[in-house]
Amino acid sequence: MGIIDRVILSIYTLLLTMISLGVMLLSLRLISLDIVWTSFSYVYGQWEAGVVSFLFLLVSLRLLCAGIGPSRRRDTIIHHTEMGDILISLSAVENLVEKVTRHTRGVRGAKILVAHKEPNGLHIDIRAAVSPESNVPEVSAEVQQRVKEYIKNTVGVELVDINIRVENISNDFKPKQRVK
Repeated sequence: MGIIDRVILSIYTLLLTMISLGVMLLSLRLISLDIVWTSFSYVYGQWEAGVVSFLFLLVSLRLLCAGIGPSRRRDTIIHHTEMGDILISLSAVENLVEKVTRHTRGVRGAKILVAHKEPNGLHIDIRAAVSPESNVPEVSAEVQQRVKEYIKNTVGVELVDINIRVENISNDFKPKQRVK
């Protein structure tokens, strides 16, 4: 559930709490029924009240769909075993791909993006910087082959696509900056 859904859910919960409190006070006869009927008579024929109630209905349907809809496990790879499920995050796969890519001769740097493509496969985008003395098609093919084999052996997933975009051909090596 995203941040917008959480904010809407908080407001929605607050409104339902106030309505529940009002019904509880009404059932205990702490609020006069005449006051409630008088308040509702002001709403009759007011288009603004209809718009607010329509928005409330839309929010209810949105939260209902978010709650009933399929769980969003797109950021993990799930392996089912006899003893339980194994969940591997896509960020962990990105780190593995980055390690293999950076340790390939001729690659100076890489940025990796991993996404689910199919239930049993992945889509990997690699943006790389290659050294000028290397053959770009050979380096790219080697990176693709090494990444495919390493991910299959380590994570146990067949890759669907490995796209490589060479964005720079340079001797400059930019090490990954770490937070200290």
